[in-house]
Amino acid sequence: MTFLNQLNSQEKRVSIYLFVGTIFFLFFDYSIASFFDSINHQTKSLFGTLTHLGNSIYFFVPTILIWVLIKIIKSKNQIIETISDISLFIFLNILLSGIVTQILKHIFGRPRPVLYNGFELKSLDIIQFDSKWHSFPSGHTATIFAFIFCMIVLFPKIKNILITIAIIIASTRVIVGAHFISDILGGILVAYLSSIFISKKLADKKKLFTLDNDKLIPNKTVEKISSYIADVYRNIFSLYLNFNFYFKTLTITLLLSIIFFLFPSIDITVSGLFFGKDGEFIASESDWFIYFVRKMVLPLLALLVFFVPIAAVLKQIYYKEKILNIGVREWVYLFSCLIIGTGIVVNSIFKNLWGRARPNDTIQFGGEEPFTIPWLNVDYCSTNCSFVSGDVSFFTLSLALLIIFNKTSWNTVAYALILLISLLRIMEGDHFLSDTIMSFIITYVIIKGLKDIFKNFPEDLNLNQFKKSSWLSRKNSN
Repeated sequence: MTFLNQLNSQEKRVSIYLFVGTIFFLFFDYSIASFFDSINHQTKSLFGTLTHLGNSIYFFVPTILIWVLIKIIKSKNQIIETISDISLFIFLNILLSGIVTQILKHIFGRPRPVLYNGFELKSLDIIQFDSKWHSFPSGHTATIFAFIFCMIVLFPKIKNILITIAIIIASTRVIVGAHFISDILGGILVAYLSSIFISKKLADKKKLFTLDNDKLIPNKTVEKISSYIADVYRNIFSLYLNFNFYFKTLTITLLLSIIFFLFPSIDITVSGLFFGKDGEFIASESDWFIYFVRKMVLPLLALLVFFVPIAAVLKQIYYKEKILNIGVREWVYLFSCLIIGTGIVVNSIFKNLWGRARPNDTIQFGGEEPFTIPWLNVDYCSTNCSFVSGDVSFFTLSLALLIIFNKTSWNTVAYALILLISLLRIMEGDHFLSDTIMSFIITYVIIKGLKDIFKNFPEDLNLNQFKKSSWLSRKNSN
């Protein structure tokens, strides 16, 4: 109790909130667990991956290695020594929270959600060594929050981002059925008190912190490291903003590709949201809204990007008149976006050569083909495959359409339409999330590239001279 008496008013308030929250959610744990138990395993796929980020081994190994390495080199640099102290701080905090969590788990012996038959069993088995009875408190939650609380104390300016990350990872324990909500709050409480205890012990030894009216203040060296990290971030971001469009797009594409590579279950999870218990995706072409978008809106867009440009060129050649008061260069630009972007690159190259099976053809969703990550050239589909989405590419042409009409202020409407068709294709089980994202990026880059090329051409593309030369050639031949 001596330690609890040393807490300042804010620390006591946060601790009370967490304790009351733990008690409060005891009354809702079973209904919440029952809800997540009913979710299909495809939807839980990503969360099953993310939940491992709360494993203490991912924090123990790097922190202890950094601490040992710095001790071996015996550096007298104050910043390096501070980094060593930070590693020790994180290690000790996770270690203490882990020990307390394991003691509480064995004492309370609360069964995990997996042991509940219809979520009616609510008894405790005191002093239990079976891990299936170690639900309270959550060890993974205590680990990730122990780490995050260390970071918050050291770098308070980014605490909102850090807490959001921790909440996301901790919530996966409930989603995958490993813990109840009250277990999560209990784990947070353990981590919070552990971080305060270790912080104040270090402050007593004049390491990392100083105490000012019972409030922990990072010392000057920690502040210097924090400012340096912030400056590096700002400089990198500023450098990125100065890059041209194509380099920015390349970096974004690489970053997204890495994310889909490291977390392939993102695609499965998103598609799983729309996969019903009957073994079918919740949407189909027979639904009136999908029918309206794909059979009515899409043909109208096709009319504007395919037939109208052809008519505009012919009218310019033979009648020297514009259609909708738009120059022939803009119409040819739009037609080129269709042919090169959606036609050749998306449909002819990617969809026919990359061979990625559509979601409803994969094993995860009742099909026979294996799931593969984006950009992987496979042969699980012969033609018109999943990677990338042709419909999304086609609807992305609406951005080019707004360019030639000089209505870029309507881009929000176009983006909403692109987002809508992306969602519908995922709901039908015809595309993964990565298919739609990469389709948009590829098509948008082509739209932008062709715009930069066509702006160097004359407005009429010298079509009048083309007609005149054609007439002279026919006259000479006669």
